[in-house]
Amino acid sequence: MKKLNNKILIAVLLALVGLFAASRFFRSGRLETNLPAELMAVDTSAVTEILVYPNAEKNQEVKLVRNGGQWLVKMGDRSSAVEKGSVSGAIGYFTHLKPMRLITRNQSRWNEFSVGDTSTRVKFMKGADVLADVRIGRIGFNQQPGQQQFNPGGIFTHVRLSDDKAVYAVEGFLESAFNRPYNDWRDKALLRLSASQVTRISFRYPADSSFVLEKREKKWWLGSQQADSTKVKSFLSGLEYKNASEFAEDFKPNGEATARLELTGPGGAIGILEAWKREADWVIRSTQQPDVLFGSRGIGFEQLMQGKKKFLQSR
Repeated sequence: MKKLNNKILIAVLLALVGLFAASRFFRSGRLETNLPAELMAVDTSAVTEILVYPNAEKNQEVKLVRNGGQWLVKMGDRSSAVEKGSVSGAIGYFTHLKPMRLITRNQSRWNEFSVGDTSTRVKFMKGADVLADVRIGRIGFNQQPGQQQFNPGGIFTHVRLSDDKAVYAVEGFLESAFNRPYNDWRDKALLRLSASQVTRISFRYPADSSFVLEKREKKWWLGSQQADSTKVKSFLSGLEYKNASEFAEDFKPNGEATARLELTGPGGAIGILEAWKREADWVIRSTQQPDVLFGSRGIGFEQLMQGKKKFLQSR
C-alpha cells in the first residue's frame, strides 16, 4: 500500500512538472508571436514635415520642412537651410523600425528607459496627417558574458510609439538621429569649389599688406616673383570642402570687412570670404551662404587668411 502511494505521488509530481513546462513553452511562444514584425514603416517620399521635440532643446519644437528637393529647419521665428543629407540619413533609421524584443508594458517604468515626457519625440507628417509618432529613449548594450571589448553591433535603443504603453528595444543608436539642437541641423558649408578652376587669389588686408597670386602658364606668381606652386595648391585643396562649426547670429556687420579673400576663375568669382574682427575671434561671411554669419573658432582661420611669406619659395 505504501509503495502504491509513493507511485501515485511521483506520477502527480511528474504531471505537475509537465504542465508547468508546457505552460512556459506556450506562453513563450505567444510572446514571440505577439512581437510585431515592424513598429513603424515610413514612406520617405510621402513625408512633408518632421516635428521633433528633442531633449537637447528641452523638448521645444524643431521643424524640418521639405521645400521642393531641399529641407529647411525652423525653430520659433528662425529658419535655415539644412545640412545636405542629414534629414535623409536620420529618416533612414525609421523606414522599417523592427523590434528586437519587448522590454516592458508597464507605464511606471517609462522614465527608467527615458521614453516618457523627457524623451525625444518625433512626428512624421504628410500635410496635416500623422504618419508615425515615436518616442526615442536611452541606449543599451548587448554585452556577452566574458566579452572584454566594446561591440558596436550590440547597441540598441529603447523606443515607444506615443499611443502605446509598450517599450521595445530596436537595433542601433537612434538618439543621435533626432536628439539634436537647432544649430546642429543647419548647413555649415563655408566653401565648396574645385581647386583646379582657381586662377587668381586675392588677399585684402588693412594698410599695405594686401597681395594677389595669379596663375600664368601653369605657374603661380606673386607680382613679379614666382610663388611656390606646391604651397599654393596645398592651400587651395584645403578650401575645396570647407565647413564652419559655429554660428554668429548675434553679430551685425558694420562697414567694410576687415579682411577679404577672393578666389577667381576664368568665368569670374568662384568664392569670396569676408571677415570682421571682434574681441575674441572673427566673424566670416561667404558667398556659399551669403545670409549666414559664422564664427571663426574651429575652422583654422589663420590658415585661410595667409601672408605673403606662406607662398614664396624657400631660399
